[in-house]
Amino acid sequence: MSVDNYKCPGCGAPISYKPSTGGFKCDYCFSSYTEEEITRCMEELKAKKGGSENSSFEVENGSVKQYHCNNCGAEVVAGETSSAVFCYYCHSPVVLSDRLRGEFKPDKIIPFKLDKKEALKRFASWVEGKKYVPADFTSTSTQEKMTGVYLPHWQADVTADVDYHAVGLKTSSWKAGDTQYTKTDKYKIDRTGKLELNKFQELAFTKIDKNLINGISPYDSDEQKDFSQGYLAGFFSEQYDIQKEDVEPIIKTRAEDYAKGLIQDSTDYSGGIEDEKDNTSYTVKNYNYVLLPSWILTYLYRGKTYVFAVNGQTGKSSGELPLNKSKLALVSGLISGILAALLLLGGRFIW
Repeated sequence: MSVDNYKCPGCGAPISYKPSTGGFKCDYCFSSYTEEEITRCMEELKAKKGGSENSSFEVENGSVKQYHCNNCGAEVVAGETSSAVFCYYCHSPVVLSDRLRGEFKPDKIIPFKLDKKEALKRFASWVEGKKYVPADFTSTSTQEKMTGVYLPHWQADVTADVDYHAVGLKTSSWKAGDTQYTKTDKYKIDRTGKLELNKFQELAFTKIDKNLINGISPYDSDEQKDFSQGYLAGFFSEQYDIQKEDVEPIIKTRAEDYAKGLIQDSTDYSGGIEDEKDNTSYTVKNYNYVLLPSWILTYLYRGKTYVFAVNGQTGKSSGELPLNKSKLALVSGLISGILAALLLLGGRFIW
């Protein structure tokens, strides 16, 4: 199995992609490189070693696959869908390049734009002002659990062959003397032609809550790049486990809702619409397998796991906050006591 450990060409230390600079920077000798330069160095190193850098092997162990780290020789444990992890012992970024080939080679990627420090700022801002959360929810030990993960998505374009017909109503009213008049004008609405709706994205991974990821969407697809595995160094990455055929109805429905919104926006009739006939057909095409960046934090509180996410490109945040019921009960008790006292005082005033 092919295992790529990313190392600084200058000093040989582990090196990762830095979102804050849009490239690689060594934490030891402080050398900086572009993703293209690191990729070229990796390819040259492999060529010199005759492929020996890729001599790690894989052992089946249930749903877990084990690899050897090329940096320290220790076993690297990765889930069955993982394609980028870290060595537990030397902390070197490890990219499982054999899992990025064939049907599992992504077409596009949006690299991380926010680093962990910025993601934690967004997390703190999101929690700030919210009451009744456990005191340790924003502790350092909790924040250290936040990890950067590239999640797999299917992306597709949709062509809408618009064939829409209806009658639009416009009403006007006026008063003459004591009489109120209302007039309704009817207008024929015909909308035909083609709409090209591009880059609908849908999560292609079952092991994370879809609503959570929808909560940090959308991503700016204009910042997509052709896939290069160097962007994965320093992050976790997952393969898709949902086939594109399974997301096609979802993409088609989203395109349909969007197209209907465009049509309705072009038919501004105050009295409403009647005799509506919509025979528009939708064709999903141009599928791409894309990796999108997210910062994920999991928090276990009283037997329940809470998951929080930050969009690694835009910073949009989403998640469920744990509730400290003891703190809530205390505040509720104080409020109840105050209300009871006020009622007693009110009773005395009545007497």
